[in-house]
Amino acid sequence: MIKKLFSINSLLKVTKKYSTSKLYIPYNQTSDTYVVVEPYLDLENRLKNINILKDNITLRGLNIDLDKICDNWSSFTNARDEIVCLNVEKQKIAEQFKKIKKDNSNEIQMLKESRTKVMTRLKSLRDDISTLEKEVVIPSLSIPNSLHPECPLSESKILFQHSGKIKIDNKDCIDHLKIGSTLECLDYINPVIVYIKNEASLCEQAIMAYFNESLEKSDFIPFCNSDLIRSIIIEGCGADIDNADQTFILSEKNLHLTGGASLQSFCAFLTKMCVGGNKLPLKLYSTGRSYKPFIKNIGLFSAVQTNAVEVLIGSTDKCKSKDQFDKMLTIYQRLYENIGLDYRIVYSPVSKLENWESLRAQVELYSVSCRTYVTVASLSLSGDFISKRLRIYWSGKDKNNFLHIVNGKMVDTNVLLGCLLEQNVNEFTVPDCIKNYMIL
Repeated sequence: MIKKLFSINSLLKVTKKYSTSKLYIPYNQTSDTYVVVEPYLDLENRLKNINILKDNITLRGLNIDLDKICDNWSSFTNARDEIVCLNVEKQKIAEQFKKIKKDNSNEIQMLKESRTKVMTRLKSLRDDISTLEKEVVIPSLSIPNSLHPECPLSESKILFQHSGKIKIDNKDCIDHLKIGSTLECLDYINPVIVYIKNEASLCEQAIMAYFNESLEKSDFIPFCNSDLIRSIIIEGCGADIDNADQTFILSEKNLHLTGGASLQSFCAFLTKMCVGGNKLPLKLYSTGRSYKPFIKNIGLFSAVQTNAVEVLIGSTDKCKSKDQFDKMLTIYQRLYENIGLDYRIVYSPVSKLENWESLRAQVELYSVSCRTYVTVASLSLSGDFISKRLRIYWSGKDKNNFLHIVNGKMVDTNVLLGCLLEQNVNEFTVPDCIKNYMIL
């Protein structure tokens, strides 16, 4: 059996640059552009603890002029509030025109003058607020999520470490590409074109079945997501739509190739959705492709395409969300302990987090050839950061609230296959818990 990672170089243009935000449309462009979703700006609360926010930005290594945003925020809110009032007044004038008698020329003239003043002021504010939006609102979209108290500030924090049960027969630390080629399990041409063959191909399918069954037993709902996601969703999830190291950008289109097993694919479905409070926690999973730009040449560990299992959990508040995060980590721990490889679970330091993450745990397998740990799975806590940007709600008896999200990649099959191949130079060792799902 052969799986081919088709060449996608001809489809992608990673140097594509956008002129402005795709998530927030400036006021002077709303008449020409369809506004898909209007993000909820929570800057007033975010700017209350300005020093903590500045430390957060510094620790993440971001370049954001927070002082400029703060200085102009009040001007923006004043202009926005005045526009709302003027639009209300304009509507009232329109209603008065409908009711007034045609022979009442004096009152008609007064209403026309009032309407002219309102329209003139609105035109002036339209230009003012559009400038402020480009200087304040759009840059503020890059402000990162608040950090969780358990997030380590400088170095990774090891939560759990487990020694492998599988006997290693690779004293020369030969890498998985050479072993895979010798065992006729793998043909690696380049990071884009990889052939996973024979027993390794069967094992790959069994890996996904192993993780899928555990999720179904934990009441997760299977989903089939899109591989292609629009720029507005990418930006709504806190990623930089111009960053070629984060996603593949399709040439001349506002589309990104992420794969169905991705956070962005789930959020594309949930955008502007309201989930019933009685349905929470919302527990979803998707099995499919995951695409990542090529950065380092480390064989399967850096291949452009892999198969993966992605999970998303929605909760009502940050306490319940953290509880789901901890429960999910317990599931991760059990599943990888059964596999039997040397692994550990760590909290990533602030500098490694994406903008939307407040806390991230990673499952890392030990690579015999690299003599270090490589990430095979992750779990992230993001609170309501993404939900506010994409208007994802849950509904209670009295009001709607923003959904708190936990998401993670349960397994990267390429990484797991690579580490399994490196255990033994003479044969491909498949753990019993996975072998049970292999179709021979």
